[in-house]
Amino acid sequence: MVSERTESMDSLAQYRIGEVYLMKFDGTGNEQQGWRPGVVFQNNTGNQFSPNIIALPMTSSIKKKEQPTHVIIPAEVGLNRDSMVLCENPARMSKKNIGTFLTIIPQKYMEKIAIASLLATSAISFINPEILLSVWQHAFLLNDSVA
Repeated sequence: MVSERTESMDSLAQYRIGEVYLMKFDGTGNEQQGWRPGVVFQNNTGNQFSPNIIALPMTSSIKKKEQPTHVIIPAEVGLNRDSMVLCENPARMSKKNIGTFLTIIPQKYMEKIAIASLLATSAISFINPEILLSVWQHAFLLNDSVA
């Protein structure tokens, strides 16, 4: 059983994008629920200052591998078994519902997760290609500016 964090634990934690923790998802219906691995997917500046993070749920039930919003992560990166990141199901996660640290997703898989997440909303299609570089630079700073 995973215990929930206390307020003092939250203030000490420095979550970073790409880290995997056991997280308590509060989904209903077909949404992920209960304690399961989740990927921190909010920029590091937001992770530092917000009481919540954005999390991507993971499942060991590998289905619909061809879906462009699913990314398979092999167990050898530090997981108990091969898992799939469900990039179409981001969740707001209170830091109180984050448990044990599991691993860090390697860069090559984070790139796939980033692409799958962009495809999940297709919001990128509203951005002029000439602006994308400046958006990328701004995003890079949001992750790099926090030690």
